[in-house]
Amino acid sequence: MAKALIIAEKKSLADVYRQAIKQASGKLPYEYDVLQFQGNVVELLEPEDIKPEWKTWKLADLPMLPQKFQYTPIKPKASDDSKTAAYKRRGIAYFKEAKQKLLSGEYELVVNGCDPDREGQSIFDKFMLLMPAKIQRLPQLRLWVGDMQVETSLKYLQQPLNNKDPEYVNFGYEAMGRGIMDWLFGLNASRAFSLVQNSGQAIHLGRGMTAILALVVKRQAEIENFVSQPYWTVQAKLKTPELLEANQVTYPEVKLVNHFERQAAEAVREAISGQVAQLISSKQSPVRFRRAPKYFNTSDIIAYLSSATYHLSGASITKALQHLYELKITTYPRTSGREMTPSRAENLAAIIAVAQSIPSLNEKLRRLEVSPQMLAKLKANRYYVKPLSKKTGHDCLTFTGKKFNYASLNAVEQKVVAAIAFRLLLSLLPSEEHLDKELIFKAATYYFQAKATVLVNPGWTAYVPKFKGNYSDLPQLVVNQAYPLAQVEILDHKTQAPKAYTTASLIKTMENIGRLYDDPALKAAIKDHGIGTDATRQLLIDKNEKLGYWSIDKKSRLIQPTKLGSQIIQALGANPLTQVQLTALWEEKLAQVAAGQLSLGQFVDLAKEATIEIVAQIKATPGALGPNPATKLASPCPLDGGDLVAQGQVFICSNHDTGCPFIVYRNLLGAKLTAADLEAILTKGKSNLKELYSSKTHKHFQGYFVWNQEKGKVELAIQQAKPKLMGTCPLDGGKVYSLAGGKLYACEHHQSQKNAQGQWESSGCPYYFSGRMYGKKLTQAVAKQIIETGSSPVLTFTSKKRKKFTAILKWNQAEAKLKLEFAEASSKAIGVCPLDGGQVSLHGKAYLCENHRAKRLADGSWQTTGCPLVIPQTFAKQKLSLKTIKQLLKYKRTDLLTFTGQNQRDYQARLVWDEQAARVKFEF
Repeated sequence: MAKALIIAEKKSLADVYRQAIKQASGKLPYEYDVLQFQGNVVELLEPEDIKPEWKTWKLADLPMLPQKFQYTPIKPKASDDSKTAAYKRRGIAYFKEAKQKLLSGEYELVVNGCDPDREGQSIFDKFMLLMPAKIQRLPQLRLWVGDMQVETSLKYLQQPLNNKDPEYVNFGYEAMGRGIMDWLFGLNASRAFSLVQNSGQAIHLGRGMTAILALVVKRQAEIENFVSQPYWTVQAKLKTPELLEANQVTYPEVKLVNHFERQAAEAVREAISGQVAQLISSKQSPVRFRRAPKYFNTSDIIAYLSSATYHLSGASITKALQHLYELKITTYPRTSGREMTPSRAENLAAIIAVAQSIPSLNEKLRRLEVSPQMLAKLKANRYYVKPLSKKTGHDCLTFTGKKFNYASLNAVEQKVVAAIAFRLLLSLLPSEEHLDKELIFKAATYYFQAKATVLVNPGWTAYVPKFKGNYSDLPQLVVNQAYPLAQVEILDHKTQAPKAYTTASLIKTMENIGRLYDDPALKAAIKDHGIGTDATRQLLIDKNEKLGYWSIDKKSRLIQPTKLGSQIIQALGANPLTQVQLTALWEEKLAQVAAGQLSLGQFVDLAKEATIEIVAQIKATPGALGPNPATKLASPCPLDGGDLVAQGQVFICSNHDTGCPFIVYRNLLGAKLTAADLEAILTKGKSNLKELYSSKTHKHFQGYFVWNQEKGKVELAIQQAKPKLMGTCPLDGGKVYSLAGGKLYACEHHQSQKNAQGQWESSGCPYYFSGRMYGKKLTQAVAKQIIETGSSPVLTFTSKKRKKFTAILKWNQAEAKLKLEFAEASSKAIGVCPLDGGQVSLHGKAYLCENHRAKRLADGSWQTTGCPLVIPQTFAKQKLSLKTIKQLLKYKRTDLLTFTGQNQRDYQARLVWDEQAARVKFEF
């Protein structure tokens, strides 16, 4: 049987594949191995990697238009924080592992097991572009699993698709095209605008973020410039079986009449006062059905929970969705799907049970009796349950069916699961039914309308607290009959300014950008194309806030552009980057790439042409941000005495264009160098102490920047930590110092040096130990305790297999080094032993009585003496809570617990202490 390597986009999907392969028991067409990525493991080359001269920001070099766009394995940057750098290092490791496995010659096929969407397709395809030719020639298969279900995985493992099918190849090209376009627009526009404006800081522009900034700035200008205008409407009250209100409208095209001059409204009142109104039309619509809302996708739930009702930030909702997904409580957190897949619906009973367990739901929904017929009807309803389309890739946000402890979730996570449960349970209920009624009256030469929405059946709306349906009814009247006018009123109104964007309304606008325009042709062209994707819309909003281009009120979630944000849009004018419809039209071109109607090369050529236009307009733009007095430094250039100025991302001499080589980059080793820093370097000899980052060693460290006059440049001076006295050496009475900032603790009489072979040799006092042991950094307090007492307190360490364990460090006199000891590694007592009254505490992975003794024999087995009480911390692959352990100690039995079997089905049982067998066991 041929061997095939599956490359999954993420660990959770890799786990599903492994489970499906195990369940298939070898009844598959290939012998599959599974390897995971963590998203993209390659990226486009940076400008300086394409041309070294592009590292310096120069207006003459713009636009940067590479002849060929190439990819490289992802790597940390100096500006990355430690978390991002660690993420990228893992990406490099995954890349190398996959390449090594494919080069081993062990596999005859390679399988794209990434997410079933354009991004998932491109993650695999871009990785393959960096593989040797012989690997690229391997047959490539495709799995299209978007619902994380084992059954779906089995289907595609048995009959995998062809990854080279043009439909999938073009799907990958679409994502590649988006990345290249954003590289061209973002990097070129940001550099050009920053240099032209000369504002002393980098101004970041991008296709999506700048377009929505323009939307918000334009809306704010409309609000500030809005002048409210009065207008009047005419309302007639007719004598029918009950007093009936009717408003003046046009006819036969029925529209409400707004009078912008009061005299016109008064003329109507005067003409019809004391008259009768004849009923000329009575209409009643068929019964209309309003289904419960579809399930949430990512954009929907962010908009829902960031509304004025909940006041949550988009970032907190995104974080909660990710955490719930990692806990396997909810499904994939970045999805555009609003329906559930049929394979997931097979587990609908368990999913509904989880939804009804949410305590914050209203009691009517929690107590709803869900019958098998209701479940069957929902499964067959294509409005809520249908197979994935190529556009969605993932199904809706819903529960996996796994039970969880609601109380253990944070406040945002609780609101997220409650919202998902609410939508889910509403879909089980019948549709709301209503009908519309309309009466048209004619009085003199004027027409009046009375209308109502009549509730027929509340359906799902009866389960929504304070549902506003605006229901009413109209009396039964006879057409052509005349009814006296009891009163005619003129109602005062004022035009209202447009509402400021909130995060919720902006996300919905980004998703449905065509609603902003009246032109039918334009609306049709961008109907299915918005700004960003469900995975990126919140990121674009956050980016503008982080850069200081707008602020978001924490309570109302209103978005307010800052002075800088408004100035940027004002300076850009009609630049294509500010035109939201053009952004959406680029999405249409990307859709043409996906459909095979436009090649990737043709698309890139169009993007390059647009880049030329964008940069040309920016270059022709006057510096609307104005000269910033802070851009000129007080100190002269140390090389020729010229003025030092901040320009974009560099400090340069005013004589730079005539040959002065002075240039200092504002971003050095991950630190932002300010004008004050450079002044300190030139006048005091060094900068303040900086937190720095090395992209070579991927480590953070501290240091200064100093000026080297001989070399004519700023250089790094490493901060050397001074030795710190920690105590007295227990071996020879010497002084023990903390060295290199706590990386090493050693006696003053200890010496270490490298021999001819490059190996370290020690002499003198052997007392020393590392500041990091088994993945644990030792604090100075812990190190001091080791020096003074010979052992540490109980510490938590990480094994090579990334598992946590507890132990103490103890100085071993015979071997002259610190060693782990487990026997004494215990936590505080949590209860009393029911067998002999001893104290029970956690030792390693089990709770033991203090009178329990265990000894490992020569054959490797354990001999126990004393009290036999041993309660494992993990039972049947489920970690037991402290509450459960205490129940066992007090009552020798627990409440009913839920466990998951090997078939992934849940079952319930109690844990009891078996006196005869002296162990914990199940009781069903």
